[in-house]
Amino acid sequence: MLMRSADSLSPVRGPSPLGHGLQSLIAHTRLLFALACLAACAAGRGSTTPAPPPGGATQAWGRSRPLLVERSGAREGFTLMAGSRTGVQFTNQISVERSLTNHVLLNGSGVACGDVDGDGRVDIFFCGIDGDNALYLNQGDWKFREVAAEAGVACPGLDCTGAALADVDGDGDLDLLIGTLGQGIRLFLNDGKGRFTDVSATSGLGGRGGNMSLALADIDGDGDLDLYVVNYRTSTMRDSFNLRLKVGMVDGHREVTHVDGRPVTEPDLAGRFSLLPGGGFVENGEADQLFKNDGHGHFTLVPFTGGAFLDESGRPLASPPYDWGLSAMFRDLNADGSPDLYVCNDLQSPDRVWINRGDGTFRALAPIGLRETSWFSMGVDVADLDHDGRYDFMVADMLARDHRHRQTQDNAMRVSPRPFASPGERLQTARSTLFLGRGGEEWAEVAWFAGVAATDWAWCPVFLDVDLDGHEDLLLTTGFERDVQDMDVAREIEAERRQRRLSDREGLRLRLRFPPLAQPNLAFRNRGDLTFEEIGHKWGFDLEGVSQGIALADLDGDGDLDVVLNNLNSPATLLRNDAQAPRIAVRLRGRGGNTQGIGSELALTGGPVFQHQEMVAGGRYLSSDDPARTFAASPVHGVLELAVSWRSGARSRISPVEPDHLYEITEPDSTPESGTRGLRPPPMAGRTLFESADALLHGHLHPEVEFDDFERQPLLPRRLSQLGPAVAWFDLDGDGWEDLILGAGRGGDLGVLRNDGKGGFTRLECPAFSKAPDDLVGIVGFVAPGNLRRVAVGVANYESPSTNRPALLLADIAVKETRLEVRVVQTLPPGPESIGPVAMGDLNLDGQLDLFTGGRVAAGRYPEAVASKLWRATPGGFIPDAENSRLLERVGMVSAALFGDFNGDGAPDLLLALEWGELRLYVNEGGRLREATAGWGLSGRPGWWTSIATGDFNGDGRLDFVAGNWGVNHVGGHGTERVLFGDLDGNGTFDVVSAYDEPGTGRLLPRATFDRLGEALPFIRSRFQGYGEYAQATLEQILGEEIRAAARLSASSFESTLFLNTGSSFRAVALPREAQLAPAFGLAVADFDGDGDLDLFVAQNFFATEPHTDRLDAGRGLLLLGDGVGGFRPVDAMESGIRIHGEQRGAGAADFDHDGRVDLVVAQNAGPTRLYRNTGAAPGLRVRVQLASAGRDAIGALVRPVYATGVLGPAQELQAGGGYWSQQSGTLVFGRRDLISSLWIRWPGGATSTIKVPGGTAEIVVDEHGQVR
Repeated sequence: MLMRSADSLSPVRGPSPLGHGLQSLIAHTRLLFALACLAACAAGRGSTTPAPPPGGATQAWGRSRPLLVERSGAREGFTLMAGSRTGVQFTNQISVERSLTNHVLLNGSGVACGDVDGDGRVDIFFCGIDGDNALYLNQGDWKFREVAAEAGVACPGLDCTGAALADVDGDGDLDLLIGTLGQGIRLFLNDGKGRFTDVSATSGLGGRGGNMSLALADIDGDGDLDLYVVNYRTSTMRDSFNLRLKVGMVDGHREVTHVDGRPVTEPDLAGRFSLLPGGGFVENGEADQLFKNDGHGHFTLVPFTGGAFLDESGRPLASPPYDWGLSAMFRDLNADGSPDLYVCNDLQSPDRVWINRGDGTFRALAPIGLRETSWFSMGVDVADLDHDGRYDFMVADMLARDHRHRQTQDNAMRVSPRPFASPGERLQTARSTLFLGRGGEEWAEVAWFAGVAATDWAWCPVFLDVDLDGHEDLLLTTGFERDVQDMDVAREIEAERRQRRLSDREGLRLRLRFPPLAQPNLAFRNRGDLTFEEIGHKWGFDLEGVSQGIALADLDGDGDLDVVLNNLNSPATLLRNDAQAPRIAVRLRGRGGNTQGIGSELALTGGPVFQHQEMVAGGRYLSSDDPARTFAASPVHGVLELAVSWRSGARSRISPVEPDHLYEITEPDSTPESGTRGLRPPPMAGRTLFESADALLHGHLHPEVEFDDFERQPLLPRRLSQLGPAVAWFDLDGDGWEDLILGAGRGGDLGVLRNDGKGGFTRLECPAFSKAPDDLVGIVGFVAPGNLRRVAVGVANYESPSTNRPALLLADIAVKETRLEVRVVQTLPPGPESIGPVAMGDLNLDGQLDLFTGGRVAAGRYPEAVASKLWRATPGGFIPDAENSRLLERVGMVSAALFGDFNGDGAPDLLLALEWGELRLYVNEGGRLREATAGWGLSGRPGWWTSIATGDFNGDGRLDFVAGNWGVNHVGGHGTERVLFGDLDGNGTFDVVSAYDEPGTGRLLPRATFDRLGEALPFIRSRFQGYGEYAQATLEQILGEEIRAAARLSASSFESTLFLNTGSSFRAVALPREAQLAPAFGLAVADFDGDGDLDLFVAQNFFATEPHTDRLDAGRGLLLLGDGVGGFRPVDAMESGIRIHGEQRGAGAADFDHDGRVDLVVAQNAGPTRLYRNTGAAPGLRVRVQLASAGRDAIGALVRPVYATGVLGPAQELQAGGGYWSQQSGTLVFGRRDLISSLWIRWPGGATSTIKVPGGTAEIVVDEHGQVR
């Protein structure tokens, strides 16, 4: 038995350290909530009454009473209440013989909680399969009495699965609904005293399907509870070893016509089989059922066809979805006041998300709303995890937490095939998923970030604030009777089947070879920052076995929610919640038929955080909670206020409320005006900061031809052929208006868009850069001596390696009507490496811009270090800078580069970002570079760095920088990843093996499965007899002596990070969590909102992962508004106006329409380029800084505004190349222009000057001689 620890109570966690911006958003949410409640009450649409006196009393809004909370000083968590103590001796037994012949039975049974006899104590109902159901009446003091037979709900002979206690006839007591396998839904009406009458035959709940979970809600707003039944099947053809299918032509299509001689027109075969395009077939599940209630407990089936369910395009379904349904939950996901529905489906069946149209009909959520879902979805739960007023939710799947099971179970590497260049496709992945609400019916999948992607064979997630700190923790039931995913056993069985024909009985008995999969239940503590730590043992929740049904209920009347588990083939579990912190418990008393207030939202303000929940009936995996909710009530920040938004639209508010009290709130008579339901803030109205201007780009699309990177290197962790494109702002024709250059993929054309000076663009043809032989990568535009406008365009050498193709083209350009005429003046010779970034700076301060080309990768030799090079500018062109290039010969795979004056001496230093490496700084000492990475505090952070951009983010005049990285929302984001590479098997192929350090042990383990690694390195297959042996071996043991031939790299820093310049070193600060949810690529720095502080845009997402790895798609492009002291506020898409769902790459900021507001362009790999016009910022001062002596922009000049008060604003530096392979505007824009009195400028070389800005100036052009235009 697991006992409670006697340790003292752990300190309550405070508000999450999310930064000033999100805290402001939360405060805004609370304010909106309070104002909404006050307005509703003032208008007579709700009830507002002072809270009761300390002793408890009845008031107009309902009644309250003190809770009897026993504070023993024990640590939070659970205590197992033994059956000998409680009298609960139920076991959901399934015989071995039945489980072998009908695998569906192993899905288990559920539990439902509620006060069935009206005595104020919560009772427990268990479903059983081989045995009778059990109903335990709560006698108080953790004593229960079993009365199922006398109450009439034992259901002998039925295989009972799911259950729910809910008032379906509106008489104020809880009725009982039971799902069965093959005997239909059973409805038992309660007489109010715990005696039930079986009215199934007349209830309208017919059918003989394979019922699983039940969910209830008032879907049409008529005041009673309707019912959704999730169906699986009563049995599956997987239990037949000798199935015979007949295929014929039906309406011109090949379809299954007979199964074992029976026509598919028979009811149990309708829609059951589908032929696969590539051959073979799949068995489908059953259609679910939706029943509408007439208010008296009689139900009418609502067909899927006929208009009640619409597809993503708004068309009525032509046929019902035949899915392997396991559970469903009604919740108001989009905050419109009506219950929406999430349906968890097993196997190949996709999950369904049905958005209520407000009248009880549903439309399918658009695919872009959820980019991926779990493959084997078992259960779902919903909570507001980040306290922003939007619902987040989790779906449980079965990815193992430990390395051994991930390597032996065949679901561990399962990911949907990904159509090329299809960001809107909804994929499935074989792991648990966590969805973060973003508003606008969109959610980001963040399970790897949160630490809950791997949850073993999990059935039901439950969000419950166990320690009552205001943050909802996570509980999961786990385990299965047999590990049917074990690939070694599956291989043995398949071999036996091939040797001889087996009878069904013989074949099914082979299943006994699968080992048991008893697993500990999991408990994850919410740290308050959207991450979780597994704490099941400490909390006493890690009981090992097979737990499936779970329900929450306050069984002892102390206000916190206890846990009841229905286990398979072992006794049921009761866990007492030992929370010590203050709490507020809530029950609702609704008017009309919805007597428990199901579907009503509750919110508590004034506590540790903003908390809101919803009253739910059913919806757990096979189970149903007692209709009660609990809130954390300490520490108190102001006045504790409790508000209810009823399903009817009525509102209640109680203020103040007292900790450690139960509030029973009665629904008021009146309802609000239309459109005022809900406690959560509505989407932000009004103008966004940016508006889409995509139409100005004439439909520009980045061309990308699919390329098979894995043919060359089968174990690549990701494709390297989909890294582009770049963007560059540059005035091509010298007319003062910056034009736009966009990179291209192999076979595509360089995109050139000329600014027409009227707020639009004209597309220019550019034959010289059409049909690119390989990807066009880094792009920089500059003015060469003689006022020659020139572009440098990098050409990759990856997809079609060539020894004679130039690595970079330097070309003079001229605009001639609708064409860009190009004259190539120099080509840089190729090398084995494919270049990526290009950057320019006057390294030796001779007035000419020198050139850096970054080596990205060598084709077929990833991740071997490649050479980067520096090129000196001379009157005759660029020549190799041999001395400086020697520093860079083996620097690594350079993802990004820029020149910036970090030590303030007027000379440009070189900063590089590396994949499988560090951020490396080279200080310029008289034209010679010296590596200063360690001295400036940048060493010790190896990562998968992608991009870099500079800015003075804390306003101290020093150049800080931001580095984009892979983020932490991926399988390796919280640990150390390693890669071993070389010709490991001596066959001339450059092998690459991904590995990781196992947390806790430090063992070096492979990421690849036995099959995948063995296919690439055949010698491995001979070393191991099977998956189990391979799963227990370290990589050293797997590779053996061959490991000596392998080079190694590591990465352990994955956060995109701000580096603040202290003058002699950098201080690292991780960007806000929103920047860590997806890989970062393009970075654009500017004062986007015109408040005088520098902001940051981050381009996000990467889809081209190896086939067994999730698409990284949680980003939509992120705007971070700077606070001027080194912090950022993430800006929601509803405020910024930026929504980009594809693979964003290069990004560039420029005030293209000269209105003093900085606009934004973002390129997408294999997708449309997005242009955003800034319409919401205060106009800033446009500044152009030129070198009259060189006849060009003063690249390397650093400019600070001086305000009328004498205070200097943040510095901006003019650069040529940076971010991600891109170039920003040559015009600087400074906010608060009406307050700017002068400009302080440090020129290349270190000279400084102060230039006065005349009042009313909108744009100023200055040079090193102080000339102003």
